[in-house]
Amino acid sequence: MADGSVPKAGDQRVLRVNQLDATQLDYEIINILRSQLRRAFQFFEHGVLSKIEPELNALLRLLVWKFSVYSRGSTVGQQMLNMKYSDKYSSQGTMSMVQKVGFGLIVIGGRYLQDRSTEIKLLCRRFGDFSIIWRCLYVGEKILQFASMINFLVFLQKGRYQSLLERLLGIHHVFEQRQSLRQVSFEFMTRELLWHGFAEFLFFLLPLINVHKLKNLIMRQFTRPALPSSPNVKVAFHQCSICSEPPTAPHQGACEHVFCYYCIKGNSMADPSFPCPLCGTPVGEAVHPVECTVALQVK
Repeated sequence: MADGSVPKAGDQRVLRVNQLDATQLDYEIINILRSQLRRAFQFFEHGVLSKIEPELNALLRLLVWKFSVYSRGSTVGQQMLNMKYSDKYSSQGTMSMVQKVGFGLIVIGGRYLQDRSTEIKLLCRRFGDFSIIWRCLYVGEKILQFASMINFLVFLQKGRYQSLLERLLGIHHVFEQRQSLRQVSFEFMTRELLWHGFAEFLFFLLPLINVHKLKNLIMRQFTRPALPSSPNVKVAFHQCSICSEPPTAPHQGACEHVFCYYCIKGNSMADPSFPCPLCGTPVGEAVHPVECTVALQVK
């Protein structure tokens, strides 16, 4: 601060990315608990869990709310990031009981009604025509989604009230304990800048290197191809001379050996001086399909 005093935990500004991370952690925790619950029911009869899944999800959210927001005034994701909810109307900065209960009713009850909306709609049809009510609810849902989008745009600018629920209840994120300032040495920054520049240089240089040609050059230096096959030696037509697999679309080069079309074409395009791995004869541009007489020998 300007007067040199140490700022309190509630005075420190919580970054937008920290608030978004806390919300994402809350979603991930619910998903993890839900997956554990599904594993517990995996040996039951198929379809048992799907009948009561909305109730089980509501029960999981209730338990999470009871041991997080109700007990400590912060969600599990906020606790992991050293944050909590603060009431802008209270001098103490803690959530009131009304805000905690309202938070639970909207988060738990709203999600449960959304999951059971189809069943509730079918049940209401048995007692009368509620089409006007459902149409109003549909319009209200669209208005709520539009208001949520406007609220999020305001949040990106102001940095407070990530959701309409937080704005409605008057609660916002603050640090539970004072965050210590992070000191970064000049040696660390210099090392990071050096490695960053070196990585950018490699990303620029590597696409310019013909790795295929370099690999073939090294292989020619350390391996000795066999002598060109004589007329009395039978040529193997059942496998490619490069990948040693049955040839796909068999082709030949300047020698008598057979290659896959993609093997020989890819190597010859990357390295015009590519030699046959078996006899060392340069393939060059003399790549042509295998004649019918040779193809019959494959069978």
